[in-house]
Amino acid sequence: MLLMDTSLSVIVHTSPAERTHSRSNAACGKYLTMDEGEIFIRNLIEAQKKSGLKEAELSLKAGLNRRAVTDLREGRVASPKISTVFKLAKALNLDPAEMMGLGSRVKIQAELADFLSQYDPKDQERFLVALSAIAPPPAEQS
Repeated sequence: MLLMDTSLSVIVHTSPAERTHSRSNAACGKYLTMDEGEIFIRNLIEAQKKSGLKEAELSLKAGLNRRAVTDLREGRVASPKISTVFKLAKALNLDPAEMMGLGSRVKIQAELADFLSQYDPKDQERFLVALSAIAPPPAEQS
């Protein structure tokens, strides 16, 4: 259940002492350090520079209010909503996990993933053994 603490203009989750979207949360003994939100913001700024998009163009392409992008870039939002992360990543043609600093996902063709997903793990292992015999991974080739 979410409650609005209007005196602080923040959302309060179940515990009245724990407030969200705050860089320092002394009331509950927490001080935030470099987290996924800050990593995302740093990566967003870098990706925006590389794309050449202005804030207004990026917000329009992502379907967000320009103020949302500005607030992220200027650090007024400590942790973006997941929907915002996905919208901005899509607008920048990037992987949301990479933008959050979680590393890149394994690149595999959708058709191959769909094909293998029809089989149970034991059969998938058999396919892997057969494929490895036919064409070992590039790192193992001499």
